[in-house]
Amino acid sequence: MATSILNLAPYLVGLTGAGLALFLFLEMKKMQQDFQIRWNKRQQAIQSELGVLRGVVQDLKTRVDDAERRAEVMVPPQAPVSGFNLSRRTQAIRLFRRGERLEQISAALCLPQKEVELLLKVQQILTGSGAVEEEAGARRFEAMERGR
Repeated sequence: MATSILNLAPYLVGLTGAGLALFLFLEMKKMQQDFQIRWNKRQQAIQSELGVLRGVVQDLKTRVDDAERRAEVMVPPQAPVSGFNLSRRTQAIRLFRRGERLEQISAALCLPQKEVELLLKVQQILTGSGAVEEEAGARRFEAMERGR
């Protein structure tokens, strides 16, 4: 009987090994299914988030399109008037030499009065004559006297 058990020992070891291999195979299969379930849930979450983001992008695109349509209707602002425009400077000097007051020159050229004064001072510096400054001072004095 001892010999029959010894003869059966390799079969028992083989059977135990096969049973262990089957157990491990089934455990691995179960782990794979659990992983697949987690993976599918993650994919669904990503897909739903992607859907939300697509909706947000579409909403933003609609807003941008609306803003662009409104911007087309709006009139673009006028460019600021530059004091370095040579034709304006020439016009200001001509009006000043004709005897126009600074207020009239600024109104005629649509320039601030200080800018007209600056244009005339630049002309005085370029020509080196003090006549422009003297005339401007005299006219300012006259304007202050009229204001009293």
